[in-house]
Amino acid sequence: MMMDKNPDLSLLYRYQEARRRLTACEGELAAWQGQKVLADLKNQVQTAHQAAERLKAECNRLKKENRRLEGECRDYEAQLHDLETTLYSGKISAPKELEQLQRRIAEYQTAKTEREEKILNQLYLLETKEQELTAAQKQVEALEAKLTAATGDVTQRVHALQERCTELQKEVEDLDRALPENLKGFYQRSVKVLKGVVVVPIKEKTCGFCHMIIPPAVLEKVKKGGSGVMLCENCGRGLFEQK
Repeated sequence: MMMDKNPDLSLLYRYQEARRRLTACEGELAAWQGQKVLADLKNQVQTAHQAAERLKAECNRLKKENRRLEGECRDYEAQLHDLETTLYSGKISAPKELEQLQRRIAEYQTAKTEREEKILNQLYLLETKEQELTAAQKQVEALEAKLTAATGDVTQRVHALQERCTELQKEVEDLDRALPENLKGFYQRSVKVLKGVVVVPIKEKTCGFCHMIIPPAVLEKVKKGGSGVMLCENCGRGLFEQK
């Protein structure tokens, strides 16, 4: 129970602590409302999306390239068919013409074989990229689910902090109405310089803030109470006896 000699100082202490709790609550609320806690997770989702999109684009490129190569293979196949038909038709009798025809057939077969080998290599690469894409898409889904859950947690936390701030604001206003004007003035003059702590209880004959031993004469004045505020000679904060 607070002391009986000077209850106004006890009231000032309660007012001070309520304001400190309100300031802390408002600071925490601002941080959560800014969704700083979600920033890293959002970046992870964005990075995963970008990686999946790059893999998807690469898969599409490989598919398009293979379709082009397959088309060229069909063209070479048709041209080879025509050349071989001509070769075995018995209509070619000149050695030079025959040599040219055979050379063209060999060139087309080589070109066709090169494209078929490239298609096979790209099909293997495409399979690998599609597997990577599947894994990347699953990672995106997992991160999005995690972000959704985290966003829900943040919403709940913000709501709880808003309610807590409202409660603390009412407590501060109630205490402010009950606080004598002279102590309000003391608080307002001192709060900035003393970083929000203008009055502290005495603890085992020491200042409750800086822990310096309080001289007996000061202790006696605090115990007697009165209209003034006795200050700690070391840190300058008001002192009161808490029982």
